[in-house]
Amino acid sequence: MINNNLTDMKKSFFILPFLLLLSFMAQSQILSERFDSRVNIGAEVFTDFNVGSGYENFSLREINQGFSAQITYNFPIGESKHTTSLGVGFSSHNFYMKGSMLNDPYADSLVFQTIEHDYKRAKFNVNYIDIPLEVNMRINNMFKISVGFKFGILTTGKTKYVGEIDNTDQIWRIKNSRMENLAKYVYSATLRIAYKSFYVFGAYQFNSTFDPVTGMDLRPLSVGIGVRPF
Repeated sequence: MINNNLTDMKKSFFILPFLLLLSFMAQSQILSERFDSRVNIGAEVFTDFNVGSGYENFSLREINQGFSAQITYNFPIGESKHTTSLGVGFSSHNFYMKGSMLNDPYADSLVFQTIEHDYKRAKFNVNYIDIPLEVNMRINNMFKISVGFKFGILTTGKTKYVGEIDNTDQIWRIKNSRMENLAKYVYSATLRIAYKSFYVFGAYQFNSTFDPVTGMDLRPLSVGIGVRPF
C-alpha cells in the first residue's frame, strides 16, 4: 500500500506542476504586456541533487521536487535587445531522505536515524525569499540565455514523517514546524535557456543548506523547467 501511494505521488510531481505552469504563464504574459515587457513573472518546478559531501546515515531519493517563482524588472542594455534584470522571488525545496529521518529537528546537533520499518515519506522542507540578478541575452527573437546570481534569505524550515513507528501497523504523521541548524542565507548561480516562453533551468548553491557548525555539506544542484514571458 505504501509503495503504491509513493508511485502515485511521483506521477503527480510531473502532471500537477506542469498544469500550474501553463496557468501561470497565461497570467504572467498579461501582466508583462501591461507593463510594456519591463516586468516579468516566471515560475519553475525542479528537482534537487546533493553535490555536497553528505552526512552519516543521510542520502536523498532520486526526485526531490521543488518550486520557485519570481518577479523581475528588466533594464535595457543600450540599444540592444539584451537586458539585465533584478527582482524578488520565493523558492521551496523538499529533501526526501532514503531510509532515514531527522531524529530531533530542535536539537543543537544533527542526528539522522535509520528507519527500520515501513514508511511512506521522510523529508524536510526549506523556504527562502530570493533576490535574483540576471543578464538576459536574446538570440534571433526566439531564444534567450539568462545567466545570473540568486541570494536567498531563509524564512522557514520544517520536517514531516509518514509511516510506522516501532514496527506497528499504525501509520503515523509527524510534522515539526520549526527546524534548527539551517543556514540563514544561501547563494546560488543560475542559468536559464529559453525557447520563447518555455525554458530549462539550473541553479548551483555555493554554500550548505545547513549551518557550517553542523559539519554537514548539503549543496543542492537544482534542475527543472519553467515559464515566463519572452
